[in-house]
Amino acid sequence: MNRLAAAGSVGLLGSLAGCGGSSDGGSDGSSGSDGGTSSDGSSDGSSDGSSDGGSGSLTSMASIANRQNSYWLSWEKGYLEAAEAFGYDTNVQTNNGEVQTQQQQFDTAVSNNSDFIVGQTYTNAAAITLAETLASSGTPGVLAVTIADWFVPQDAGDEYVTFFTPHFVNHAYSAAKMLFEAMGGSGTFVHIEGNRGTAPNIGRNKGVDLAMEEYPDIEMAGNRQPGNWIRSDARQVMNDKVSQFGDDIDGFFGQNDAVALGGLTILEENDIDVPVVGIDASEPGLAAVDDGRMTGTVSGMGPWQAGWSVAKCHDYINGHTLTPAEKMMSFNAPVCVKDPSQWSDVIDRLPVVDAAEYNTAIFDGETPYDWKKMSVVEAGEDAWDPQIDLSPMNLDDMKTVLDWKEGDKPDGYSLPDAYTDDATQEEITTLYEDQFTSNPLK
Repeated sequence: MNRLAAAGSVGLLGSLAGCGGSSDGGSDGSSGSDGGTSSDGSSDGSSDGSSDGGSGSLTSMASIANRQNSYWLSWEKGYLEAAEAFGYDTNVQTNNGEVQTQQQQFDTAVSNNSDFIVGQTYTNAAAITLAETLASSGTPGVLAVTIADWFVPQDAGDEYVTFFTPHFVNHAYSAAKMLFEAMGGSGTFVHIEGNRGTAPNIGRNKGVDLAMEEYPDIEMAGNRQPGNWIRSDARQVMNDKVSQFGDDIDGFFGQNDAVALGGLTILEENDIDVPVVGIDASEPGLAAVDDGRMTGTVSGMGPWQAGWSVAKCHDYINGHTLTPAEKMMSFNAPVCVKDPSQWSDVIDRLPVVDAAEYNTAIFDGETPYDWKKMSVVEAGEDAWDPQIDLSPMNLDDMKTVLDWKEGDKPDGYSLPDAYTDDATQEEITTLYEDQFTSNPLK
């Protein structure tokens, strides 16, 4: 029984917001994922669209939180480039992380016969309602990063083309390991979270905990405190930590770059010079790495996420359907540092790249991706290339990365066999390893 049927049988849909994720709208989804979710969006909520590129006969809509941070700006950049490459008119809608606004924008795009919709959701429950909008209207789309517990694209319909997400655990584990090495393998560090109750935050906490198991002489300075993905909240938390621990602070892990930079300013104001790491690879974060103020930051791959979403919708529209196991995927992103040679032997789960070169590749001029090469339809069955380390998610991955728990599974729900069949998972894993032949960031 699929998710909607199971939920319907027990009257569960109406209460998903309570069992699924955070209700804190704006902050998550990407931000969690990539810091993008700051709530500092534009004041007008749903805003503008742009319309450059494309032939005019095919249309699309992209849903982003705001244009106030570099993650979302880079995501938008990838969408515009990819849509133009595939010949679609563009339409970017900002929603400030407000679920109701995003739903209205989806409804409008459907009414206007948009050929596809791409974006990220901000609560677990919103993933279901937005996916239902796609399926019921016959509009293909990709909703990434945040998804309801025990809900997969097949539960909505074929129009939910695919879901993918950063491997939150691997990303945080690698950043924490880098921090602990920079601390000399011992000492006390501050960990400021994002928004509690969201998969990105939970997954990153797991990654930090995993790294701590390998460094028994590393201690956390009191309990984790939420910085809500934004600088101002992180500054308040760090103020408290400095008051409590002062010069005993030997390092700082920020759940995203905004949090890392907010906490860093307090440390600097108190003349506490310690290693600092973040996640997002935002322009300010990369600049801090280049200046030596931060040790490193893990990329959220905003442009790639947007472009991959466009490519998969284009494939769907043109008759190529992903296999069931390709409907739930996770990716590994690079760690950006000042001197990759210093960290290449330390970081074993993610690639290590030069922060300055990454900044140029992503934020200056056109991105380095070959968007059409991501498309099976355009490049061909043998030549398509995801241009990133992308893997299928089995049930264990969903529990680890998305924090799914058996106790939260709706009565009667059964996951599609593709997520528990080892042979199928191995087949798709091998397929994506073989097709990943070029990495534009290396």
